[in-house]
Amino acid sequence: MLSSLSQGAAIIFQFDVLLLLLGGTFLGLIFGAIPGLTATLALILLLPVTFGMEPAVGMAVLGALYIGGVSGGKIPAILLNMPGTPSSIATTFDGYPLCQQGYPGKALTYGIFSSFIGGLISMIALILIAPSLSVVTLNFQSYEYFILGIFGLTVVASTTGKSLINGLISATFGVLIATIGADPIAGVTRYTYGLRPLEGGIQLLVAMIGLFVITEVFTQSADVNKKYAYSSNKLDSMKLEFKVLAGQTKNFIRSSFIGLGLGMLPGAGGTVANFIAYDQAKKASKTPEKFGTGIIDGVVAAESANNAVSGGAYIPTITLGIPGNTVTAVILAGLITHGVTPGPSLFRNEVQLVYAMFIGLLVANVFMFILQHTVMIRFFKWALKIPKTILLPIIMMMSIAGTYNIRYSVNDLWVLVVFTAIGYILKKSGFPLTPMILGLILGPIMEQSLRTAMMATGGSITPFFTRPYSLGLIILTILSLGLTYVMNWIRNKKLKDIA
Repeated sequence: MLSSLSQGAAIIFQFDVLLLLLGGTFLGLIFGAIPGLTATLALILLLPVTFGMEPAVGMAVLGALYIGGVSGGKIPAILLNMPGTPSSIATTFDGYPLCQQGYPGKALTYGIFSSFIGGLISMIALILIAPSLSVVTLNFQSYEYFILGIFGLTVVASTTGKSLINGLISATFGVLIATIGADPIAGVTRYTYGLRPLEGGIQLLVAMIGLFVITEVFTQSADVNKKYAYSSNKLDSMKLEFKVLAGQTKNFIRSSFIGLGLGMLPGAGGTVANFIAYDQAKKASKTPEKFGTGIIDGVVAAESANNAVSGGAYIPTITLGIPGNTVTAVILAGLITHGVTPGPSLFRNEVQLVYAMFIGLLVANVFMFILQHTVMIRFFKWALKIPKTILLPIIMMMSIAGTYNIRYSVNDLWVLVVFTAIGYILKKSGFPLTPMILGLILGPIMEQSLRTAMMATGGSITPFFTRPYSLGLIILTILSLGLTYVMNWIRNKKLKDIA
């Protein structure tokens, strides 16, 4: 392994290659920071640019775009309550309240460091145990993916605020909306009511922009008493405190490994990891009632997990030829385009390329930390000095442009309008929006997995309880629900005692 690492390092640590990685990371951060533009779009647009590069260099540049794109989503999530990417939704829960309290620098600083730690842990795991970890994903079949979806929805119970019922209604609504469009098994169009914009189903990113970005624009526009996006003009400290970091050690490790593990499962991705890590951090905390009010623990959990997904998603991609998420699907296409065949033989036939990719990801992770902490963090804090009368229309225009660029479809713009209206009505009615997005994400995975499992067993549900991994996930789901119930009971009892 050491000789392979040294060969990979020799490719990456050249001046021109390092400049390419720096540029790729910067572009990824820009794409991630703009709602509507994602790491996937950045890779698709720049994939042709890598065709003239050596395969190892080209794949390393794509990896840098990926790292920057995932991490950049935290910037608008913290500063404007508008997640730049779906995997930054849970970052808004505590990041934005911290910003509102006058600590944007603190929220961004710890978010950036958490991204760095999560990425670092996942890259080290990728280098050391990629071949052996990929064996675990082979054991996951449709039974496990369905239960994993159920487990993901139980996270709603911990992230919906005061009303569990409202959260479950919102999640159910999201699952129902996910059934619009083509049937995942038979391909039959359903629930479109003859409307062409619905024939292709609801595009997740369009729904997210409508629910979180445009809805937030209208919400902030309604508050005419505030001139700026956040109330304080104080530029707080951006220093990392050793005492705070030491107290977050368990959170860093737990959240990073949650992201790493879920990244290995095709279809799970950073969004689910973002929620589950936040949920587990809240359950492990001695002060769970502070989550959602602006606590560093929530930012650390969410950002450590979604960046750790990056390394995890590479594992099935390069060892099995199965992309872990949409971004690694583009990575897979890049490998094939460069004449490299992914799969178990990759470590034998293209070991130099593989380790060059790994080291490139590590270097990009370092560049991501440096760029954000030294340059971009200050720029985006200054951006909040722009009056809302200028800033919000710019965000609106960028969101509309980003929505159109997803599929170059005017129909998506109509869907955006509808989801903006839904988001605004639900928010004003006290229904949380996050569970709906989670339902939209997990709905297709759960439906396809359940139907595939039922077809394989002739309608029998026995394998769900006899397969070790499936049974383990069922037990984990029950424990999660039970712990959530106990925590809610304790919280309500404390509130009654205070009253």
